[in-house]
Amino acid sequence: MQLVNSYPVSLIVNKLQEAHIPANDATCLKELGKRDVFFRRQGDFSEPKGCKVKSAVRLSRAGQVQLDNAPLLTCTMALQLARFSEDKLQSAARDVLGTTVKRLRHIGTYNCRSMRQFKGVLSQHAFANAIDVSAFELANGNVINVARDWRATGAKAKFLKRVSSDACDAFHVAVSPDGDANHFNHLHWDMGPYRSCR
Repeated sequence: MQLVNSYPVSLIVNKLQEAHIPANDATCLKELGKRDVFFRRQGDFSEPKGCKVKSAVRLSRAGQVQLDNAPLLTCTMALQLARFSEDKLQSAARDVLGTTVKRLRHIGTYNCRSMRQFKGVLSQHAFANAIDVSAFELANGNVINVARDWRATGAKAKFLKRVSSDACDAFHVAVSPDGDANHFNHLHWDMGPYRSCR
């Protein structure tokens, strides 16, 4: 399947998105290294379909929060996720649930594909500049699952709505299950060149 179709607009948007990712993010890496995180550098690479990963890391811990499978993320996205995890995420857990988050589960970061709703336009996942969060494991052993708990009632749903709302301020794009049917089981966060909160 071709990711880039005959639409000139998709080519333009893809070039703009690629230009948005810094080629050499030494400042970001220095800032990330000052935080209470564990990460390792990832070498740059690209794929023939137009997907490119530059200035990326594998982030395995941000503060008290472990991240499943050390997700591959641009430094910019990793830094913002670390800030969010250490501050807003933990505040929401303490305020709503009286505990803290110990693990963030996700269903993907890097994926060389186009956006589902705009064929030919590369997703931010194609640049490792996005994460799809599916669940949160708490210090008390409970697990809050987006697919199961988003439309429920009670503290778990309240926590997810609070996290989703806070994510709108922290990330450039934040999409919840209320955004569209494609996001029924996860919260999508990215640091792309445009802004949207759904």
